Formats: sequence, structure tokens, C-alpha cells
Amino acid sequence: MTRKLCSLLLVCCLLVLSPGTCSAEYRMTEAELTRLEQIFKQLQINNNQLLKDLTESKTDLATARQKLEEYQQDLEELSKKLLQLKTESAQARSELEIASSTLEKVNQSLLEYEQEVKQEIKGLKIQRGILVLAVGILAFK
Repeated sequence: MTRKLCSLLLVCCLLVLSPGTCSAEYRMTEAELTRLEQIFKQLQINNNQLLKDLTESKTDLATARQKLEEYQQDLEELSKKLLQLKTESAQARSELEIASSTLEKVNQSLLEYEQEVKQEIKGLKIQRGILVLAVGILAFK
């Protein structure tokens, strides 16, 4: 009897613990099936479009990165050229100031020389006048 009771208890436990074989049947209508198919097709279309857009975006991003790198290289080159031009400009300005200073000194020397020549010409005119006067006096004697 204990054995039968244990067997019966075991069978009950197995029935309780085992997955049920009850089935809930749902029948889908033709309209519902058609609507689900339409939704699935639309999801496929949307997914394909998103994949296409993603691929295009990746391509655009790669192109933009490449252009950015090119622009950065161009910017570095232009910055170097600008620095070089600033250096050359400063050097040219310095040379121009030296030339201007030298030109002022030459101009001053020229003015001084002009004054000396005028003084010399004035002295020569006086000497000529004295000489003409002396020759005139000697000629009348």
C-alpha cells in the first residue's frame, strides 16, 4: 500500500509539475494576416532604407573626414607660409628702415655738399671780381 501511495503521489506530482498539454487556439482572420504581412513588408522596406542611409552616412562621414584632414593640412601649410611671410615682412621692414636712414644721411650729406659748393662758388665769384678789379686797375695804369 505504501508503494501504491508513493506511486500515486509521484504520478500526481509529475502531472502537476509537467507542462500542460492544454492548448489555447487562436485563429487569425485573413484580414489580420494580410495586415501583418503589410506591416512586415513595410518594416523590411524601412529596414532596407535605414541600411542604405547608414551606408551613405558612413560614406559621407569618410569623405568629410578625408576633406577635414586635407583642410587641416592646407591650414598647416598656410600657417607656415604666413609665419614665413611675417618673418620676411619684418626683415624687409628692417631693411627699408636701414635704407631710409641711409638715404636721409646721404640727403643730409648732399645738402651740406651743396652749401659747401655754394660757398666755394661765392668765394670764386669774389676772387674773380677782385681779379677783374685788379686787372682793370692795372690796365688803366
